[in-house]
Amino acid sequence: MREKLTEIFLLLTIFLLPWQTRWIFSFAMIGGEASQYGTLSLYATEFIIFIVVLLRGKWQPIEGIKKIIQAGYFLFGTVFFSLAFTSFFLAGIAQIFHFIFAFALFTLLCDVRTNIKSVGIAFIAGLIIPSVLGLWQVIFGASPASTFFGLSAQDAKFAGTAVVETATSRTLRAHGSFPHPNIFGGYIAVSLVSLSWIVRMIKTKKQLIISSIPAILFSVTLIITFSRGAWIAVIVGFLILLSFMFVRRRAVPSRVIPIMIIGFVSLIATFIIFYPQIFARFEPGLRVEKISIEERVSQYSWFDDVLRHNPLFGVGPGAYTFALQAIDPEKEVWNYQPIHNIFLLILGEIGIFGFIVFLNFILRVDQISARVSKQAGGMFGLTLGVVLIILGLFDHYLWSLWPGLALGVVGISLIIQWSKQT
Repeated sequence: MREKLTEIFLLLTIFLLPWQTRWIFSFAMIGGEASQYGTLSLYATEFIIFIVVLLRGKWQPIEGIKKIIQAGYFLFGTVFFSLAFTSFFLAGIAQIFHFIFAFALFTLLCDVRTNIKSVGIAFIAGLIIPSVLGLWQVIFGASPASTFFGLSAQDAKFAGTAVVETATSRTLRAHGSFPHPNIFGGYIAVSLVSLSWIVRMIKTKKQLIISSIPAILFSVTLIITFSRGAWIAVIVGFLILLSFMFVRRRAVPSRVIPIMIIGFVSLIATFIIFYPQIFARFEPGLRVEKISIEERVSQYSWFDDVLRHNPLFGVGPGAYTFALQAIDPEKEVWNYQPIHNIFLLILGEIGIFGFIVFLNFILRVDQISARVSKQAGGMFGLTLGVVLIILGLFDHYLWSLWPGLALGVVGISLIIQWSKQT
């Protein structure tokens, strides 16, 4: 009974990851204003993770991942170690809090008692309602606020909202239940790889029909997040997967082909409807895109100043934006953003020493898939790894925010579990 209850709560956690319900109990301030990157809070999913850890008891890691576990402990330790050198302790505590729950989630997902197929299904199912909500947001150009579900109000008419702007219109980007459409795009990218893994196991016509629903929804949602990073991650990821299959002479299962066709048709149909907005995302002369490019270029120009603050051990976890404010204190709070590249963000926050430890952890995860790259689990694992790396190259949320940390942990756990099930 206890094990069954543990499984239910774990799957509930994965299902609810898209929802941002949380209790906020303090803020680290920038220029007298609260910063979202220094928010001390407890998400509802973190609370459920705590319950699952208590229910499950001692960790029973899956066989053959000892080096990954050691690298994970070492990475976790270096994050704590960097906290001792930070000048922004409150921001560090806020981030460390989420790292603890992220590591706890990792132990739960990489446990011999965890059914990773059920986890994948729960992850996919949890994104269906947010995808419908995303469609609503794009069609109607607005979305209501909800404290219970952790939704902030969005309206394409107001400044500061994530929109795509053409010469004649402003289109609200699909946020779903997330704080930003780029995070939503990242979840959809990972879900499409997960769905591709699961549909290989389809045996009945009923399962085919059920699997077609998220295939259509996620294909449409991927487009309307207007997340360039997610688009590139999915395109490159699936090209690599097809390349693996071609080199290994692995044919696409016939039962998967109908879903591939449905998903592709959905992509093309959505592209036709929103082609002005899609092309606008690659037009640097438009006002919104120009601002976006200038912001990102500016972030890279300030990076070396942050790194010089403490090259070996970094400015501290969660402290990047606070270090920026200390360097250039005359801006508004919303101007201080983590650099949109998790690799440079990690280098800045936990220093050269921590960055090397992080790369060691990633290498250990990659090796477990590379060793079985001739098998389906290895091919899908490497594909998902590429998707996560590309998402990390274009944004910061996989390290800076709880929904991103949770996505990274789920993705890494899927890679490990798939690679061990070939």
